[in-house]
Formats: sequence, C-alpha cells, structure tokens
Amino acid sequence: MNDTSPSALRPKVGTGVIVVHALGTGAVPADLEGSGFEVIVSTESNQALSAIGAGQADIALVDGRFEGNGLAFCERLWGEHPGFPVLLIGPNDENLVTRALASGADDYLALPLRPAELVARVRAVLRRAPRWGGYTGTEPSAVQVGEVRLDPDSHEVTLRNTRVHLPLREFELLRLLMENAGIVLPRATLVSRLWGPGAPTESTSLEVHVRRLRSKLEDDAADPKRIVTVRGVGYRYQADR
Repeated sequence: MNDTSPSALRPKVGTGVIVVHALGTGAVPADLEGSGFEVIVSTESNQALSAIGAGQADIALVDGRFEGNGLAFCERLWGEHPGFPVLLIGPNDENLVTRALASGADDYLALPLRPAELVARVRAVLRRAPRWGGYTGTEPSAVQVGEVRLDPDSHEVTLRNTRVHLPLREFELLRLLMENAGIVLPRATLVSRLWGPGAPTESTSLEVHVRRLRSKLEDDAADPKRIVTVRGVGYRYQADR
C-alpha cells in the first residue's frame, strides 16, 4: 500500500508547486500542470503557509508583488521552514533581483513569464533541493572543513557547533566549495552548477551569494579566510588555519 500521508516522500512525478500570487488561478501557466506538477494556488499568506506545512508543496513560486511585498512572505516562510525552495517572480529590475537573491530566494524569473522557461527553472531548483523534490537516493555523508560542518541530509550547517541558517542556493554553493576544499572552482563552473548550463556568466548573482555566505561564516567578511577569491578565476574554500 502506498503511503499518501503529507510526511511521505513525494514521487518525482507529481511534485507539488504552490503558487503564491495575488491574481488567482489565471496567473498559473498550464504548462506546469501539463509537465506533471501538482499545482496549488494561494492568494493569502496563512493559507499558503498552512499548505506548505501540511506537506502539499515542494517549492513555492512567489509573486514579488504578493500582499505588497512578496519578500516579506518569504521571510515568514523561511522562519517556519528553513531552506524551503522559493522561485520569485517579478519585474525585470536589477535591484529587485539582487534583493531577492540576497534575501534567500533560490531563483528569480522576470515578467512576463515564458511558460517553458518557468517549467525549466522550477525543475532546476528542485534538482538542487532533493529533500523536497522527491529524491529517494542516498545522500552523501556530512562534510567538515575546519570549524564548519555541512550535513546534506539534514540541510544543516554549523560553525563552531552553532547552527547557521542558509537558504537552499547558499547551502548548495557552500557544499560545492567545501566538497572541493583547497581546489579553485572557476566562476563559470559554479554558475553552471548552481543555475544550470547556459546560465549567463556575466550575472552578479554568484557574487551576491558569496557575500551572503561570508557574512555568516567569516569572522571578518571584509578579510575572508574560508571562502577566498582567486582573482580572474573563481573561488576556493580553505580550512581554518
């Protein structure tokens, strides 16, 4: 007998997407449902949080204009469900994109929506979020470099045994760096691994996430000792000295 309780792992087919939007069901591209996603639309924040808490969604697609400030809803969401995947949609405004990514959104998609791209972006975020995306394989063991420990299974990062909250994309960036500690990872490689092949390498999104990581993990973010910039190449994670 199949376990259909909210706590059961979701299959990859039928993964739940909650669309938090002020415009109702008409704002949801049919391509999401046509691609096998189970779509829930919510126009009220408490309703959306309740659905997510009940295990009905694996990713939230949030309108940046929701209730006047979509990011405020995201902060509430992450307060209750740390690291929950969010794809924010909104105007094509560089300041808004930077704010969204800095706040913890896993991706930002500018309006007007192109349905095929939306489906691809949702899938890309879920590939980086196996805990919510129905992944049933075995996670690798925790990684520890110096005083920082990262556990992929529990999605926890600790610094000197103190837990550090990281949104999904910051977590995946740190994971890439720590699993390759001592090795310089080219910028293009990091962009491709985090945002998918073909992602624009001229975007400043990577730098935004690096700054956020340093603010949480470095004793002095202005003089980083763990996440080191190798100018003209990329970044290297090195153990505490």
